[in-house]
Amino acid sequence: MGRSRGFVGYTSAPLRGLALAGLALLGPPLLVVIFVGAHAGLPSPAFFVEHGRRLPTLARRLAARWGGVEIASPYRPAPPPPVRDADGWYRDGDALFRSAFLPAYLARLRWIGRDPATARDLSWMMLNPLVGGVLAGLAPALIGGGVAAVWFHRPAGAAAMLLGLALGPRLLHLHARWTRVLLAPSARRAPGRVARAVGAGAGAGARLCASVVLSGVAMVFAVAQVVSIGLMPMRLWPETVLGSRRFVSWRRARIGEWTGVRIAEPYRPEPPLPDPEPDGSYRLGWGPVGTVHQSRGAAVRARRFGWMVRDRASWRDLAWLFLEVPVASVLFAGPAALIVGGLAGLCWLWLWAEGLGLLTGLTWSPDDLLHAAVPALAGVPAPVAGLVAAALGLAVAPALLRCHALLSRSLLGPTRAALLTSRVDTLTSSRAQIRDAQAAELRRIERDLHDGAQARWVAVGMTLGAAEGLIDRDPEAARAMIAGAKDMSVIALGELRELIRGIHPPVLADRGLADAVRTLAMDAPLEAEVRVRLPGRVAAPIEAAVYFAVSELLTNAAKHATATSVLVELRHADGVLTVTVADDGRGGAAAGRGGGLHGIRRRLDGFDGVLILSSPPGGPTVAILEIPCALSSPRTSTSSGKGSPTS
Repeated sequence: MGRSRGFVGYTSAPLRGLALAGLALLGPPLLVVIFVGAHAGLPSPAFFVEHGRRLPTLARRLAARWGGVEIASPYRPAPPPPVRDADGWYRDGDALFRSAFLPAYLARLRWIGRDPATARDLSWMMLNPLVGGVLAGLAPALIGGGVAAVWFHRPAGAAAMLLGLALGPRLLHLHARWTRVLLAPSARRAPGRVARAVGAGAGAGARLCASVVLSGVAMVFAVAQVVSIGLMPMRLWPETVLGSRRFVSWRRARIGEWTGVRIAEPYRPEPPLPDPEPDGSYRLGWGPVGTVHQSRGAAVRARRFGWMVRDRASWRDLAWLFLEVPVASVLFAGPAALIVGGLAGLCWLWLWAEGLGLLTGLTWSPDDLLHAAVPALAGVPAPVAGLVAAALGLAVAPALLRCHALLSRSLLGPTRAALLTSRVDTLTSSRAQIRDAQAAELRRIERDLHDGAQARWVAVGMTLGAAEGLIDRDPEAARAMIAGAKDMSVIALGELRELIRGIHPPVLADRGLADAVRTLAMDAPLEAEVRVRLPGRVAAPIEAAVYFAVSELLTNAAKHATATSVLVELRHADGVLTVTVADDGRGGAAAGRGGGLHGIRRRLDGFDGVLILSSPPGGPTVAILEIPCALSSPRTSTSSGKGSPTS
């Protein structure tokens, strides 16, 4: 609807501006509620953000209707409900669930977190009182001030009222254009340096405030453990520890996401329950320290209690839970007070409070409260002091969050002994997987030889034997049989070459990984670019693993992702070979058990490598392979291109 320029439009514009200004005042308090609720995780982080969208949605509609500016909805469509697999499970990436609740919850969480409109909505809530609120409230403020001043100076009051009425529609239009800046769909472009800095500071400030609340939750879990130890340690303490571990694991993951300080899980795996004795009892331990339990439930409780008592991570978690409140008080209390108090100061809107005083006869203002609390700030308007305080709190928030993360890692991370134990377990498992894979590969080669080339060579021998008997009686028939045997030998030779190529491609042995990958790019049914920065060659087993991994990723990009182009990059730095395969397909790839991506992970496990997969719905898909290794045989040059055979 366009702007109304008639008498009704001019008279209704101040009332509409007053309504929009009121919506602007609701932004900062709602922002605090969203961040605290989302990071506390109760009941769901997506719940607060999703329901918080109602305010910007209402503001978008009112601004478009009253300001005459079209503002489309910027939100991505909600994810569909999860679909049950044929075997009755619900799948979310590599995880399987019996119920649809958790997959749906995780999908909505990713939908909210990855939508760029979420960050734009939150930025609008913080900035709108200073920009949109002032634009929308200026006309009613002029009219209100004119009504109050007409009793003292009639010409000035009348002029202020007329100016407010005249500017009303134009200010609504400017307010709508401002609303479109943040609440309309944005073109895909990288944010500027200033925008990135502001966004990082705002996010760090909100997470710092949320950490203050979460420190209180940590203290609740710590007290619960102490109470359970004092009451019924055998029955209550293991269950309390498991609940605390879920919270601590969640905090460990959030710390990694917020600060980049990754903290590995330090817990030992739960030992299995021994088989029952002939009389139905269960024996835990051996010798004089062993105990016998008559029921399975008692044995499970005793085994779980002993497992948690012996696991040092249980006691380190308890120490961290107790220390969260004092650490948060030292690191976060001051900046959180600056941020929350600064936002409250911005919400006061000193100009409107003064106008309200003229209308109602009130003699106090928000500035009086500020100056009474901090006499040193006498003469500084409350919004200015609030802006400075919030900016100061946001500026120091990232450094304090990282300091807290480093302190937390010293307690929540695995010890050196635990890391060595975990590495030994991983290598043992990887060796078993490699042994199984080698046995399966030998069986496949044997089956292919038996059913393919061997059968054809037997047929060739039989055909030549029959032709030998026909040479004297029917030379023409013998000649035809020999020609058929020749054709079968060519086919058998091709099958042998394919089998050899599947075991170890000749180009990989002759020319190295770079040229082998370029050959894959030339054969790929899509536009593929290869960039190589390898000053030498890696070990042959690693070359083979990377070659087949890249082959699988190119096949997935063309077959499943329906991509049109793909970029393959190979580089080596700091003792790590990194292979990146990025396509422009539709995304949605998952390394599910039994799939090609799961096979790539199994290949890399044998070399202590990892596969990092990013494939949001809609794309793009980026797969990163990282393998620690050394280089040898230095190369003379590197190049890039679509399958260029030269180095």
